Amino acid sequence: MTILIMIIMVSSFYLSACSSGSPAVTENISTENTRHMPTTINLPAESSENSTAESAASETAESEPAETEPAPEPVPPGAHPLFAKKIPIAVMINNKPVARPQSGLGQAKLIYQMMTEARTTRLLMFTDVDSGVLGPVRSARPAYLDLVTQYKALYTYAGNGNVISDSPVDGLIRRIDALGAAGRLFYRMSHRKAPHNLYIKAESIYNFAGKQAPVNLSNPLPGFSIRNGFELPEGGVKAKRINYQFTHSESFRYNEKTKKYAKYNGDTCLVDEQTRKAVEAGNVFLIYMPHGKMPNGVHNRINWVGSGRALYFTGGMKYEVTWSKASHAAPMYFTLNGDRLVLNPGLTWVVVLDQQANNTVTIS
Repeated sequence: MTILIMIIMVSSFYLSACSSGSPAVTENISTENTRHMPTTINLPAESSENSTAESAASETAESEPAETEPAPEPVPPGAHPLFAKKIPIAVMINNKPVARPQSGLGQAKLIYQMMTEARTTRLLMFTDVDSGVLGPVRSARPAYLDLVTQYKALYTYAGNGNVISDSPVDGLIRRIDALGAAGRLFYRMSHRKAPHNLYIKAESIYNFAGKQAPVNLSNPLPGFSIRNGFELPEGGVKAKRINYQFTHSESFRYNEKTKKYAKYNGDTCLVDEQTRKAVEAGNVFLIYMPHGKMPNGVHNRINWVGSGRALYFTGGMKYEVTWSKASHAAPMYFTLNGDRLVLNPGLTWVVVLDQQANNTVTIS
């Protein structure tokens, strides 16, 4: 009986973390909304350089040349670079239901949600927090590597490092591998079963990496710029709830008080495991990218070099934007009405959709 009461109390605590946000929307999208946005949103994928991700091209590619620290990039007035002081950590976060809630999401600056195998997703979480628990950590995947290199990040993962060795960005990635020299930094916790219980601390990553090469930046990294205060872009269409599905229903639900979107899995609000606070994003992107297979027939292949269209959500509004990435190691940029997009404060969450998931998207 005591155990049962404890379980009920913990469950109630997690659910209450999002109680201040917008309530779950159960109605269908109104007729008025569907005049602006159809019930199903199909994001078109623009052509990329070379072959598309669905081609059967070889896994081996010409290596990207080694790079020095980039020159400073102009930052718009009233904004600041996403990463200005330290090279960020990029952690492969387990996103299976048994691994939630995860640690470190509340301190993340940028998250990419992408499929691995069997339509499950993992989170590539970027953070430059000085200290804190991060995890659970899972293994590397090839489709994420171009995203790691855009911010010269410390790629933190648990095995499968051969996908990095076989990639064109091998020489650009600083590895923090649980099965490599950094293995002693990782540890397992007893509240979950393996492989859903592997963690690491941010301070351990920076201490380890700093002994090999500098982690402090002399110039901010090129890439996203963040406004110093909230500002709603002109135009746009109301978008209070964003629904999509890989295997189970997921959504972002707008909170008028915080001016951010709370992340939900089903009707369960996602919280940070350490702080127990709701994970909210000031910026949400949906990008449709064709998914192919690597030569091993298992891992997903995505060609990030090129440009295309995406949907951007901030302040309870939806905008059509364009993304571009000039090379494997170049940062991704978004433009709105021909101008480079400056993001609002808070976490930026990018959902990368294949065709099947793209067909499930609804906005209300």
